[in-house]
Amino acid sequence: MNIFNFKKIAVLILCIAVAISCGQKNREIDKIQIAEDYIDALNASDYNQVVGLFLDSIRFNEMDYIRTYAKEDYRTLFQWDSVFGPKYKILDLREDGENLHLKVSKECDRILFLQDSPFITHEIMKIKQGAIQSIDIVEYVDFNDSLWASNRENLVSWIDKNHPELNGFIFDQTKEGALKFQKAMELYRNKKDLMPVQENIK
Repeated sequence: MNIFNFKKIAVLILCIAVAISCGQKNREIDKIQIAEDYIDALNASDYNQVVGLFLDSIRFNEMDYIRTYAKEDYRTLFQWDSVFGPKYKILDLREDGENLHLKVSKECDRILFLQDSPFITHEIMKIKQGAIQSIDIVEYVDFNDSLWASNRENLVSWIDKNHPELNGFIFDQTKEGALKFQKAMELYRNKKDLMPVQENIK
């Protein structure tokens, strides 16, 4: 009888241990899944899915720059960014307690215009209660600051001289501002394409 009880207790303990182990594994998978769902939502430009993954406010901390948005207030910035057709990739991911460390590549028309290659960052995604509490950009892994600044200045100066109706696009982070930014890049590219033809005509 005692041996029978011991076997029952041993089996019960084993089942509990397996359940705990599976639960821990599921929590680990869930954190990774949250990150993957976030990137997928960004690539789909799905505003509702993106904000639905955050715990409450939308918190982005970029180096020393802290930005916090109410979910509805974030819509304007999201619409601005979506106009450029951004594509994100997780290049590397590792867990650190309740946080995830990610190396993320972002590519869009605006970024390729300004630095000719994807923008790569090291980010820390803080997870709390099964949702994103904040995302901290802690390092620019691949960011050509000098090329970015030069291309930006050339674009702004040329638009100011040739298409002043688009002035202010560089600071206007609304959907309308993004559309003006796109138009500015298109006009500038066309200008560069036409230069050899014009020189030959002369």
